Amino acid sequence: MLIEGIYLDGKTSKRHTARLEVNNDHKITAVHLTEQQIILSFEHQSYAVESRLGNTPREITFDDEQLFVCDNHDEIDKLTTWQTSRSSNQHSWLYHLENNSKLICISTIATIVLLYGIVVYGIPSTAKLMAHNVPYFTSAKLFSSLDLLDETVFEPSTLPVKRQQEIRALMTPYLSNYKGLQPTLEFRSGMKANALALPNGVIVFTDDFVNLIQTDDELIAVLFHELGHLTQKHMTQRMIQDAMLTIMVVFITGDVETFDLVTGLPTLLLDLTYSREFEIQADTYALTLLNQHDIPLQSFVDAMRNLEDYYLKENDGKAHSAMHDFFSIHPKTSERIQLVEKFQQ
Repeated sequence: MLIEGIYLDGKTSKRHTARLEVNNDHKITAVHLTEQQIILSFEHQSYAVESRLGNTPREITFDDEQLFVCDNHDEIDKLTTWQTSRSSNQHSWLYHLENNSKLICISTIATIVLLYGIVVYGIPSTAKLMAHNVPYFTSAKLFSSLDLLDETVFEPSTLPVKRQQEIRALMTPYLSNYKGLQPTLEFRSGMKANALALPNGVIVFTDDFVNLIQTDDELIAVLFHELGHLTQKHMTQRMIQDAMLTIMVVFITGDVETFDLVTGLPTLLLDLTYSREFEIQADTYALTLLNQHDIPLQSFVDAMRNLEDYYLKENDGKAHSAMHDFFSIHPKTSERIQLVEKFQQ
């Protein structure tokens, strides 16, 4: 019996069209190289036959690492010792598993449940644990991005120096309670109205944000919100989550080059979900501090409404579309008002 296939000598990567010669006792005796018309004897060599996996080509490995590759599975099955005592149609256990529809369904469901658990519970919990155990020095050096933002997004503040000094003096008593976080307040332009907290303790107020806020209590309310992000290490946690999600997606797809919009979209959506959760936690933290310092909770609501009015004006007065709301990392103002009302109760 002759079996068509490919022969490799184990020394080079060159492939040769060949035929495997098998005697009546299911023993390999020789390999015929078709192109060179050479017969290689394997009569006294032992060999190992790779288990069947679907219809993928199988390898027969000889003692000296020579290979014979073939996709004629029915004939190759006859070479294995455990196959000779059974019907020639019987395949390896792995082949049976991959052709069992019930097991395939069970495995698919189990995989989906496992991935869901990892993404929704495993990654956030792990990232939170890591974020809260990263030394401050490491967090400040690795996760600080103000210099990068200054180079790419921000521009120097155009607020009058006196106004900046007034705001810093207003915030100093509150920041002094968080020496462990080493918080500092900075002002920048070049970005629309926004306030953000970086992992190394830097809190940034943009010029547009300061200009739209109408009272000092509103500024304090937003400061407390950013302190909530710092205290709970949301930015550090988010960076770790992003890295873990990216690694998981690349691991599943198996190719970094394929990490395009399609494979990256789940990571984006999951990251936005996590961000909304962080915002709600920071809102709750801000309301707690406002209550402790006897500052009206309405100041938080007013600040959020001012931000909403600002962005409505930026959009020419048009209401936010459903898509905008979906991709927004912040909760809607109405949801935040409901949070205040619930907190008051």
